[in-house]
Amino acid sequence: MGGDTVHLGDEPDLAALYEMAVGGTLLPALVGFFQGAAAVQARGLKASTLVRFTAKWFEMINSVLPVFAREIDSGDYTRPMSTVNLFLAGAVHDQNLGEEANIDVTWHAPLRELLKRAVESGHGDHSISALTEVLKKPEPAA
Repeated sequence: MGGDTVHLGDEPDLAALYEMAVGGTLLPALVGFFQGAAAVQARGLKASTLVRFTAKWFEMINSVLPVFAREIDSGDYTRPMSTVNLFLAGAVHDQNLGEEANIDVTWHAPLRELLKRAVESGHGDHSISALTEVLKKPEPAA
């Protein structure tokens, strides 16, 4: 149905794994758009005015995914386009937007905590893709 049939391997659960792995981007991306819609509506503007700008952001994200994938696959986060510290500093602006537009931005709290954990783990000056390392749970002791 999707028109992009790919053989992922012989393990029967790989299609489901990839579906869930990629699907993890859907809700956060949509909630981000909904937050923007609420913010512009708070100023009397239409949500439809965001679409072209949001699409540009998605194009930018699309362009950096191969770079992030290389960093993650190599485990080398030392040549960042954007650092964890930069994203953490930007989190203040999200909070300010919520206050100014009178919208709920509490959904950002777990993301800020993830950024803080990354800094505490020594990834502050590393690429934002180093969050992958923080998302991995340690192996249980044997």
